[in-house]
Formats: sequence, C-alpha cells, structure tokens
Amino acid sequence: MKQVSLKSIAVLFLLGICPLFASAQSKMNVILDYHCQLGLSETGGGYTISRKDSKMYGNSLHLSAMYNFTKRFATGVGIGADRYENPGYNTFPVFASLHYSPLQKILPDAYAYTNLGYAVICKNDIYKGLMWDLGFGYKKMFRPHFGINFQLGYNLKEFHDNRMEYRLDRTRHSISFGIGLIF
Repeated sequence: MKQVSLKSIAVLFLLGICPLFASAQSKMNVILDYHCQLGLSETGGGYTISRKDSKMYGNSLHLSAMYNFTKRFATGVGIGADRYENPGYNTFPVFASLHYSPLQKILPDAYAYTNLGYAVICKNDIYKGLMWDLGFGYKKMFRPHFGINFQLGYNLKEFHDNRMEYRLDRTRHSISFGIGLIF
C-alpha cells in the first residue's frame, strides 16, 4: 500500500477549503498588528517591579485571521512574536481573538476586543505562558480588503520556565498601543 505524504494531504486540504474562503471572501480579513507595551508592573518570585523601578516595555507583532459573522461580531485565530524588556523575555503566542462593535449605529468603526492565548514554546530564551489582551479599537476600511486599525488596551502576560534549577513564574501587566493593517 502506498504511503500518503503530509504534503499531499496539505494540498488536498487547501484545494478543499479554498472554495469555502472564496465564497466568504468578503467576510474574511487578515490583520497584521504591531503593539507597543508600556509595562506597569511585574510580579513573581516573591518580588514586584513597578514602572518607577524599571522602565519596562515590549513590542509585539501579531497576525490574525478574522471571520466577520455580522457587522457587530467577528472572531478568529492568530499567532504572534512578542518581546518584553527590563527584564527581557521572548514569547510566541497562539491565540483566539474576538471583536465586538456594541455601538454599531453611533460609532460603526469602533469595537471592543479581546485576545486569549498561550505561548507553548519553551527553549533557550523563549518562554511559555498565558497571554490576554482587552481593549478598544478603531478600524478605517478604504476598500473591502484594505484598511488600518488602531488599538488601545490592557495586556497580561505570564512567563514560565521549568528547565532551570529554579522555576521561573512571572506575570507582567502592561498598557498596549497598537496600529495595524487589515487585508
């Protein structure tokens, strides 16, 4: 019996799912966001660092695929690359995203958002841990599949590492400022 390769399965999967995306193209968007994290505090290991003790900051780049169920409600999944400084951590989270526009009639381009995910890779200077974002955004679409996105919110990030002789468990709270492109 001939063994089916992973590449063949991937091609068949893409050929099977592409017609679904073609019919729902106006409902699908891809968002590429850059966020600047202004660290407020970090706790763990019996200590707390505040903003006045250390000028904590971070940068993140997130890529999300969103499906617009209605004009008010969109959900999707994404991946990210996050770098936090003072002290320094790298994470690569996978997350679910939810956008909700409660004031569609008054402010049609404004929305509330949340992202919830987890970074599972833990090696070298890459840490695993929970990621949660909550905030408000504003999007301006110039075409059905091109626009810009602005976000202001709260970012919670956990850092875990069990590989060392001591266990690393830290939690950082940040204010997040973001800008992005919508495709």
